[in-house]
Amino acid sequence: MSKEPNQAIYDEMFKQSLALGYSTYNYLPDDASYPFVYFGEQFGEPIEVKSLVHQIGTSILTIHLYGAKNNRKQITDMMAALTNKAKRLDTADVYRVGFASSKPQMILDNSSADVLWHGTLELELQYAN
Repeated sequence: MSKEPNQAIYDEMFKQSLALGYSTYNYLPDDASYPFVYFGEQFGEPIEVKSLVHQIGTSILTIHLYGAKNNRKQITDMMAALTNKAKRLDTADVYRVGFASSKPQMILDNSSADVLWHGTLELELQYAN
């Protein structure tokens, strides 16, 4: 049985992050060393079609990256590498996937004892089967 489209895209991008050699989590870890990647929120926008066989729509995946305050460039380079992987993504499970857009953002995060760079990367991918 095939995966739900959002899960297929999530899993494929997660694999791409691991393939880049990044410490990658599906939860916000308590004790990870920096830098690391956390796959967070995902929103699906399915398009209703008359056929129950075909599924088309958009998946928006937010990826969080955390790094030490003196390594801003490392986080922006990691966001660029993940964006490039998303641009090259053409399949996820049984779905054809196409890159639509990315929205990178950098925030200086002082919510913990360590001052960190918190990069957020919102990827929008379209899918069809």
